[in-house]
Amino acid sequence: MSTDSVSSAEKMFSSLLTVQDMKSSIANATLSVALGYVQQQKYSQAIAAFKQTIAYDFTNTTAYNYMANTYLQLNQPNEAIKAYKMSLQLDSTQADTYVSLANVYVSQNNNIEAEKAYKSAENADPTDSSAPYTYGLFLVNNNRPSDALVEFKKAAKLSPNDANVYYGLGLAYNKLGNYDNAVTQLNKAISMKKNFDQAVYQLGESYIGLGKTDDANKQVTALKNMNTSNAASLATDLAQELKQPKITGFAANGTSSSLLVQLSANSPLFMLNVSLAKPDTSKDFSVKIQFDSEMDTSSVMNIANWSINKASGGLGGIYNNGVYLPNNKDAGVMPIPKSVMYDSTKMQATVTFSISQNANGNATIDPSHLVFKFMGTDVNGKKMDPTADQIDGFAGSAF
Repeated sequence: MSTDSVSSAEKMFSSLLTVQDMKSSIANATLSVALGYVQQQKYSQAIAAFKQTIAYDFTNTTAYNYMANTYLQLNQPNEAIKAYKMSLQLDSTQADTYVSLANVYVSQNNNIEAEKAYKSAENADPTDSSAPYTYGLFLVNNNRPSDALVEFKKAAKLSPNDANVYYGLGLAYNKLGNYDNAVTQLNKAISMKKNFDQAVYQLGESYIGLGKTDDANKQVTALKNMNTSNAASLATDLAQELKQPKITGFAANGTSSSLLVQLSANSPLFMLNVSLAKPDTSKDFSVKIQFDSEMDTSSVMNIANWSINKASGGLGGIYNNGVYLPNNKDAGVMPIPKSVMYDSTKMQATVTFSISQNANGNATIDPSHLVFKFMGTDVNGKKMDPTADQIDGFAGSAF
């Protein structure tokens, strides 16, 4: 090759480099302009500027990623997906971009594509703990806590000093009902990160699962004393979780309540109903009981969840004020209802039971000290508050 030919080739190569440098310079300038528009929340202008950047430098993954984020601000997830995919075609090692893509799929309820993207994120950078951590959260939210536990353990090995991964472990253990392990992991997360409100909330859930109400209430207090944007609402939610259903009293003057619970000790049985003046007769009576929560209908209507007993002390008082009567003068009261109906709109149970006269027709009764107790659950499966699961006319309110 002649000297003139070499010189000409060098000039051409130099010229190409100059053009490329110029394009890179313009791309950087338009990228800066685009980011400025984003800061000003002028998202449509930002998209146009990002496209200019790509026109001058189609390999600029930063532009594609920012453009995808901007499309999300414009509520255009499909365009965001296209931008993320273009970026990943240029550089498939971007674990964080795969995670962002997966999150968009999650927002579209496209869990199949989301899971593919989370797995691609893990493969793109096996040293990045954010990929298994985010994938773990996805799995927990899709009722796959066992699979989530595997991912959170991966994240913990990669980032043993990250409080979030121990929160994830606690979250998964809670979902699995393994509350002891959850407490261990969540306490670790809380010790590593100040004001970690979500971890404190989950710790409260763990204690509820273990039946440690006092410890759970301490987490409510901790959240109330925490100065974060979510702490107050989390405290309210946790307190609601702790709340157990209660009987609040007899429904006020209900038409379906036929037992005169105000009658005092040693009342002749016929005072309840004149038909009971005859020996060996019986009659059905009912009381209407008010709950403070929406109850499980089948649980309320299951007569095995109810008992009717004579008060034997405490807030319920003592049947017949403690005066002993021969058994043949005590009215017969069935200890289990004949039936129970439930009105879910009013959260009221109508308990129907039978009372019997004796052979001599002289039985007495103390209606005010007949204790009605419910041992079922509310609509969420919560057991009754043991301080308010029974009631009688003497007390007037639940005990």
